[in-house]
Amino acid sequence: MQPRKRNLRSFNNGACIQSIILLGFIILLLWLDITKQLPLYINPKFIVLTQISYLLLVPMLVIQIIDTLLPTSSVYEQYCHKHSSIGKYTPFFMILLLAFAVPENTLNANLVSSKGLNSQSSAITHSIKDLPRPLAPVFGQMDTIKVTNLNYTEAMCEINNFPNEYAGKKITMTGFVFQIPGLANDQISLVRYVVMCCTADSLPYGVMCEGIEIQKYPDGTWLSIEGIIQMVTYDGKDAASIKITSLQKIEAPKDPYVYPYN
Repeated sequence: MQPRKRNLRSFNNGACIQSIILLGFIILLLWLDITKQLPLYINPKFIVLTQISYLLLVPMLVIQIIDTLLPTSSVYEQYCHKHSSIGKYTPFFMILLLAFAVPENTLNANLVSSKGLNSQSSAITHSIKDLPRPLAPVFGQMDTIKVTNLNYTEAMCEINNFPNEYAGKKITMTGFVFQIPGLANDQISLVRYVVMCCTADSLPYGVMCEGIEIQKYPDGTWLSIEGIIQMVTYDGKDAASIKITSLQKIEAPKDPYVYPYN
């Protein structure tokens, strides 16, 4: 007489943990979307892809929940689920914990030096001369160049790479203060971060400015300025600088970054 086979049943621990992780990421992405924080991390043109991604996670979560509720019915499955180490899921839980625990923050002036400021290398090379310049005709006809979120990147490239073409023109712009080592006491750089895809690939773009008592504004102070573009010598090369005629200290904008090609 053969021994009777036991019908083994065990709770699917692995599927349960995976369900919790999926739910955590759905809540995280949904929370960032509802609170309008996604532009602090990615270019707004990719937000719709993020929205699609957390919607696609929902059916995956449903499948995992069903798998959790279905008991395992073999010795092998029971052994795997009982001995599945939670350690392999630790990185996912750590990411979620950090995402919810760390307060929202934006890139600041402290990172400019490590990323490198575009205005610190303004020598015109052959390749730069051959680049398309769609805003050159527009700026050439303006008495006052108004730098906006939409044209910021192209405006900084034009002014820094071709300063002789814009010398004497008026300009208005906003940005935060950054003190480049080696500048005079009445000189600063006015900077903003340009985000191509996400904040990991962001680059600080700006232009030198000079004005009376400008040094009283510490790094990271946001200013709205009006001034006149002029030619100066920086590091032995011709460079653009804005002679400030008026300025106003402002609060950091809700959307501190600029996104080219949007």
